[in-house]
Amino acid sequence: MKKYIVTFSLFLLIFAQTFSVYLNDVSQDGVTVNWFTEEPSNSYLIVYDGSNESIFSEQEVTLHRFRVSGLQPGMSYAYTVKSEKEGKVIYRKGGILTTAPLNGTPFSFAAYGDSRSNKSVHLEVAQAIADENVPLVIHTGDIVYGDDLIEEWISFFEVAEVLSDCVFYSAIGNHESEALNYTRFFAFPGNKRYYSFWYGDVFFVCLNTNEAFDKYSQQHAWLLTQLEEAKEKNPAFVIVYFHHPPYSYGTHGDHIYLKQHLVPVFENYKVDLVLNGHDHGYQRIERNGVTYIVTAGGGAPLYEIGSGDGLIASAKAHHYMLFNYTLDGLFVYAKTATGLILDSFYISRRD
Repeated sequence: MKKYIVTFSLFLLIFAQTFSVYLNDVSQDGVTVNWFTEEPSNSYLIVYDGSNESIFSEQEVTLHRFRVSGLQPGMSYAYTVKSEKEGKVIYRKGGILTTAPLNGTPFSFAAYGDSRSNKSVHLEVAQAIADENVPLVIHTGDIVYGDDLIEEWISFFEVAEVLSDCVFYSAIGNHESEALNYTRFFAFPGNKRYYSFWYGDVFFVCLNTNEAFDKYSQQHAWLLTQLEEAKEKNPAFVIVYFHHPPYSYGTHGDHIYLKQHLVPVFENYKVDLVLNGHDHGYQRIERNGVTYIVTAGGGAPLYEIGSGDGLIASAKAHHYMLFNYTLDGLFVYAKTATGLILDSFYISRRD
């Protein structure tokens, strides 16, 4: 097993706190493992793949980040992380990491959004997701109330500990639009603000709707390139996620510039599913062959939802999404933390 080490130190010790392990940026042969300690320390990572070899960082840092590669596709591995200061163990945690599957392999994943502002509700939703035993979780943004509020990040990571066996991806919401701490904490691909990745047969694209996305922007050009290149690989599904919804019958309503600049791209490239947050609650809207889901029920105060063209289902409820991908299609469920199914539907695999 090959191992690569990347370590960073964040000088945020005035808000000293230990964050539990969280996983980012999965591939078929590896994953990035992260954790944060309240004081600079040496760190170890052991992945139990038969060799029980340790990765050791000589540098004393507070944000510990390891890139592990050389693993097998679609496999789960036990691991242990440990941080030491002057020979004393100050943090130790064990868990399970799972690599992305090979093409042609069924898998499940979850999505939710707008977890800020209510830690107890967020914990209920996160625990329900953890109980689904999914290896992959996507957040549609507004993770915290403010990117510069370290106490908010502490609250988020305390809850996210129940998801420490899941690989976590997120979009940037309007509440973390500056994204200074967001980009420090998370090891997402590319520039971290918008990025793409493959998970088995499914192609995921994350956009940042807090910065320019019009047809003259760098992000728009990047999106076209990503979708064009993915088309050549014949994905089973293309799923795009970002914070602000193009269509919504909630408090914030439609986003005219998203409809003008991004919706035509989604329709032209036959994007299967668009996941958004922002308008707190659940909505499923169908427009011109594209399914738009507003999943913004992770803890923030709920909004009233009206009615309108293309709205298939809605609920003023805290919730999460469960997706079961089979070789023929995608089974989708909107569920509350108590297990109530708010909506369910099926999307056939693209031809």
